[in-house]
Amino acid sequence: MKLQYLFPILLVIIITIITAGCSQSQGQKDSGQVTPVNAVPPPKGSSVGTTPVELTTLVNRAVAYARENGKEKAIATFNDPNGPFVQGEVYVFSEAYNGTALAEPFHHELVGTNIRNLTDRFGIPIVRNIEETARYGIGYVSYDYPNPKNNNRVESKLSVVSDVDGTYYVGAGTYAGSGMIYPSAAIGPATRAYTVADLTAFVKDAVVYAQANGKEKAIVAFNDPAGQFADGELTIIALDYNGTMIASSLSQETAKNRINLINYHDPDGVPTIREMRDLSVNGGGYSYTVAAVKKNGKTYYAPKIDYAEPVDGSYWIFSGIIIPEYEQLRAGNLTGITVRNHTRTEMYDLVDSAVTYAKVNGKEKTLAEINNPVGQFVNNDLFVWAETFDGTILADPFWKDGVGNNYINYTDSYGAKTTAVGINAIHNGTGFSHAMFPDTAANHTASVPKLVYMKPVDDTWWIGSGVYGVQVV
Repeated sequence: MKLQYLFPILLVIIITIITAGCSQSQGQKDSGQVTPVNAVPPPKGSSVGTTPVELTTLVNRAVAYARENGKEKAIATFNDPNGPFVQGEVYVFSEAYNGTALAEPFHHELVGTNIRNLTDRFGIPIVRNIEETARYGIGYVSYDYPNPKNNNRVESKLSVVSDVDGTYYVGAGTYAGSGMIYPSAAIGPATRAYTVADLTAFVKDAVVYAQANGKEKAIVAFNDPAGQFADGELTIIALDYNGTMIASSLSQETAKNRINLINYHDPDGVPTIREMRDLSVNGGGYSYTVAAVKKNGKTYYAPKIDYAEPVDGSYWIFSGIIIPEYEQLRAGNLTGITVRNHTRTEMYDLVDSAVTYAKVNGKEKTLAEINNPVGQFVNNDLFVWAETFDGTILADPFWKDGVGNNYINYTDSYGAKTTAVGINAIHNGTGFSHAMFPDTAANHTASVPKLVYMKPVDDTWWIGSGVYGVQVV
């Protein structure tokens, strides 16, 4: 519950991820497009870039090839490590919707096996997410996976996946690396000082316009980079309830190609499109992500607040700004700003160990251990707390006043319902969310950015932890 200057290319280079074949150990690049462009694959040996547009072209060609040549010939071609759909470290993979691996050019031992239950380092269901996205036509999928080109270090991956004929799909992926751009994190240039009130009013005005003028006219307006809904940093992005982008002046190609983003996550593993979609289903609300600001050779992940609202039963919109108090990060200024001293992996492992402990030792003993400020689940300002699914705090080593109280309707100073958002993150299968919350371990009262991970013990209660501060790489 504790809870770039992005280039005007919102290019949903949503990259965080996924592995070509979701199971490969070769570095893979991404791509994907719904309408086939050219059934003729690129010349063998030609280079394939790492941008979503270039990789989408590769996947698009694979789809066209499969539709024109038939499944049997296509799968054989995709499985050839020396074939036309292997471009250096970039290659096409394919799976059936029942989870059976069909094409894995560098892992033939997987072909014919069912990999549907494959998960990443953080328990995210890789193949199931790919399947869901491919069924929407074409989209980007994120996850974390060991990179064999970097000593098997777990890194963010992005794959573009596309349906072929309703029975199987193709895709390709790449390791994203740090400092990449994410759709919900992309913002236009700062032309003035923005407030959360400006953000809210901007989105609400766009909703009124859309409802008064109809969807077709609204989409044209939202796609216009010189129009009323592209106000510097503020810009409207529209998606349907499947998470498919249908309008954005910052990423017109993504909107034009109807790229689905429901299973992309931001650099912290937070599925922000899904999160905001869920908020919109319930009338709208605030959500946090990060905007990558590059300065002096470093990347500063500035906390960003988004506001989303439904337009009608077919689509919703959002916009976002860097949280005003963190504007100085645009210049790489860290004065007075808390910088993370723990990683997402450390946080995940701590929660995972606490959940395991609970399942072995029972609830009572676990809550006592969690409440101990010098116990095994406290590492300075990295610690766990426990809470019920209805929002009641069961144990917290540093916030004793909170224990026993219910915070399901807690709203932070920016208007975000961080407890409810966090619990929803558990339900959507990721467990990761962002929040603004005081560092209670240091007795601070001012809210700071906090990456949160929550994992259920059973269907009545869960254990969570958070990493405070801004990430700098």
